[in-house]
Amino acid sequence: MQLNSLFKHWSYRIIAPGTLLREKYEALKRLLSFDISCHEEMAEFQELLHDGHREDFARIRKRFTLFSEQVAGMIDSLDAMDPGTYSSLKNYHKKFDFYTRFLLAPPAIEFAPPFVFPLEIISLEDKQIGNKAKHLALLKKNLGTTIPDGFAISTSGYHYFIEYNDLRSTIEELLAELDINSSSSLKRISKQLIEIIRKAEIPPDIEEALSTGYDTLKQQINIAPKVAVRSSAINEDGDCSFAGQYKTILNVERSGIGAAYREILASKYSPESLFYRISQGLGDEETAMSVLVQVMVAAKSSGVLYTTGVTQKDKELDHMHLHLTRGLGEQLVSGAVNPDCYILKRGTTPVLIEKECTVPIITDDKAVEIAAVGLQIEKAFAAAPQDIEWAIDSADNLFILQARELHISTTIEKEVPASLDGYPVLLDGCECASPGIAAGVVCRVNSENDLENIPPGAVLVTRDSPPHFVKVINRVAAILAERGSRASHFATVAREFGVPFLAGIEGAQQLFDAEKMVTVDGNSGMVYQGQVDPLLEQNKKPSQIGPYHRILEEALKFITPLELTDPAGDNFSPEGCRSMHDIIRFCHEKALLSMFTTGKPGTGRGALRLSADIPLDVFLFDVGGGIGAEVKKNQSVPLKTVVSAPFQALWKGLSHRDVQWKQKPFDWDAYDKIELAGGVPPKKDSFAFASYAVISADYLHFNIRFGYHFTIVDVLCGENSAENHCMLRFAGGGADFEHLTLRIDFLTGVLERLEFSVVKKGDLLEAKLPGLKKDLMIEKLDMLGRLLGASKLMDMVLDSEEMVASCVEDFYNGRYSFSQEG
Repeated sequence: MQLNSLFKHWSYRIIAPGTLLREKYEALKRLLSFDISCHEEMAEFQELLHDGHREDFARIRKRFTLFSEQVAGMIDSLDAMDPGTYSSLKNYHKKFDFYTRFLLAPPAIEFAPPFVFPLEIISLEDKQIGNKAKHLALLKKNLGTTIPDGFAISTSGYHYFIEYNDLRSTIEELLAELDINSSSSLKRISKQLIEIIRKAEIPPDIEEALSTGYDTLKQQINIAPKVAVRSSAINEDGDCSFAGQYKTILNVERSGIGAAYREILASKYSPESLFYRISQGLGDEETAMSVLVQVMVAAKSSGVLYTTGVTQKDKELDHMHLHLTRGLGEQLVSGAVNPDCYILKRGTTPVLIEKECTVPIITDDKAVEIAAVGLQIEKAFAAAPQDIEWAIDSADNLFILQARELHISTTIEKEVPASLDGYPVLLDGCECASPGIAAGVVCRVNSENDLENIPPGAVLVTRDSPPHFVKVINRVAAILAERGSRASHFATVAREFGVPFLAGIEGAQQLFDAEKMVTVDGNSGMVYQGQVDPLLEQNKKPSQIGPYHRILEEALKFITPLELTDPAGDNFSPEGCRSMHDIIRFCHEKALLSMFTTGKPGTGRGALRLSADIPLDVFLFDVGGGIGAEVKKNQSVPLKTVVSAPFQALWKGLSHRDVQWKQKPFDWDAYDKIELAGGVPPKKDSFAFASYAVISADYLHFNIRFGYHFTIVDVLCGENSAENHCMLRFAGGGADFEHLTLRIDFLTGVLERLEFSVVKKGDLLEAKLPGLKKDLMIEKLDMLGRLLGASKLMDMVLDSEEMVASCVEDFYNGRYSFSQEG
């Protein structure tokens, strides 16, 4: 919220007596400005933790740096107001700053040689080699599995490449600008990152290591082979698959290995790779790129083997799924074709039980051989179900190209309701590539450009299902594709994100009308017309707490908790601060105390206590025409002598007869805590719990203390409607984050009906009402007062969005008290 109005009306005319007071006033202005920014940042940190929004850690680190600087600004401003009084605050700020930066810091990096490792010497313990290369090396060493010969380039090569070209700070700055939910931001930042990688020089040491690696490979197989250059990044093919997100470059000759290597590094920053990585909560350095170089296989057929099904229910059937196509497998994994499919029964010798193909590409015996090798691989990896890519050359030799743990959906499947009569079935018998149930309006995609215009929650209908569609996976409810299969890279990604995906739907683009509501059942391969609520109620996604959430949660322990809830408590001191929030609260309280009083109620310059008709302790600071009669020093101001139009209008609403202030709605252990949470000061003579109002005849800046939450109302209500405004800032409360946001939703519902424009950030709300005539503004302020009074305990009452909607209606029907009983 802008504080210009406060500083315009609270002018030097009231502090003219001396330079010292003027400087104190200027310091308070700075402190309040920092305070507002700090609360906005804390609200955004809470959103990152609770709302599922993801940011790159570079952006989070930059966000924290700005936040910490603002907290430091509050400390400096308080020190300017009361020099030396709270000097130990800086030590506590330094401590919290250090701990938080430590938690958010990237992992240590290593960029020393060697850069190239033959596959024969790689082990699972090698931390500088990604899983793709390590898994193949293990299979060759322990099982004698046939894999293409080759070598791996370590992550130390990637880090050395970045250091040699001095790119880390530039990458960090660009990632700090990135908003993955904005397609324009994603494109722009990705383009810049890829460009700096492509323009960078490959260090001579790495060039030499690549050449030596190739020449050694040439001697090993006695020919100068063409090679495939593939990603094998850290955290790829693990808990996160990164399926299809990085580049693979085929048929590379010796002279082109350096350029291909650099292109694989650049693919780390493609729009889809950035979106996937950040959505999975991983930092840039956590996904350092190692690269796998292998001899090309002249494949006559290729495919993917799943050693079990992709759902928990499917897994119980003990089936293996083999998908294949002619030639290289790129079209299969990119979702560009509908492959042949074989289903085999698991066992000592797998048994072929079903196949879907027109002209068989491989023999039944070969299918059984591939499945048997798959079970051996599964056993080598502690019986974890496997996602295996393979190829067969012209001599009928089987090569294993990749083996990673199969990503099985964690969607909780319940029994389908016995009767779905009345819900027309549009399609049945589709291939279930990713399970789950979702509903949304149909959005047809015919080109890359169509991805820009997908409405949130749409059901995407497309011809192909390429991996780069991951860029919009957070905006879609489900996907229906003409081509593709459960073996495609995009299907793997859809399962990771819990998005239903049906594949192989012939003529899908013509089957579904745009903008029509459909329900997709990814568990049974069906599509229904309309929204099928009985089905949707059966589908629950389990909550998943990963490293991103854990790191943020730990970091926020030094940022958002508030221990200093009682300004009169013994712990309300610099030594009592346990978080940045405590420092913010302490600085705010002490700054206002310093400005409004010399230490005792009613004795500060111009600060007078209101004689109120509700239990809200208010001190008034009249900057001209706000109080109609002179009040003697140390005497309270009768309400009737306050002639500030906006103050009286707001107070009229706060003190409305149906706004209850003295009810005891909760059986808490201490009544003082009840009163504090409800905005009723438990100690009438304590200035620490007071609210403060700067007033004039037509102006109000009201800092209202409702216990654990704080409200600022800034109003100009004069004859010039063009200058009139009402701005509201509301934050905090005594409940948990979920209940605080429910109260914010309630306030938003009412304020929008009052024609306020509202911006929500977690448990922080800002609203604005500009340019109304005086009489209409007074009416709105009356209603705003009723709203603030009615909502003071609602974070303890609201428990659902349905209840929020009901309470909004009740408020407009004249209900202004919301206790647990009422």
